[in-house]
Amino acid sequence: MAKGRTKKKGNKICAAGIAWAKRTFDTYPSAYANMAASKYCKDPNYAKGAKGKK
Repeated sequence: MAKGRTKKKGNKICAAGIAWAKRTFDTYPSAYANMAASKYCKDPNYAKGAKGKK
C-alpha cells in the first residue's frame, strides 16, 4: 500500500442485502449487485414495488 493510505474497515454488506441481491441479480458478485445490496442495507424499502408496476 502507498504511504498515507489506509484500508477502510466496516464496509460489509449486511446478510439481508446479500440475500436480496442473489435473488434479484443473475450474477451476484458484480459491481451493480454490490451497489444495490449496499443501498438495500441502508434502506430496506429500496426495491419495494419495483415489480408489477405499469
